[in-house]
Amino acid sequence: MYRGLWDFINRHMDRSHAVSVFLPVMIIGWTLAGVLAGIVVCSLMGADLMGALAEIICAGGYAGIIFGLFGGVFFLYGVDM
Repeated sequence: MYRGLWDFINRHMDRSHAVSVFLPVMIIGWTLAGVLAGIVVCSLMGADLMGALAEIICAGGYAGIIFGLFGGVFFLYGVDM
């Protein structure tokens, strides 16, 4: 997944700006995935979504930081630029 997004970004822009686009896209993508997963889980469990919204957004933010930012940085560390 990381490699595919990195190759897609490099096809459409020069390498000097690729990192500046790659990391925010990874953070936003993982945050949205975490929030959507939280909404699905709460819906399946029958929990009140409005009552659990703060926890869902917080968990999505942690997913964005851990998997998006740190995962993206570790991926870029191993990529030849």
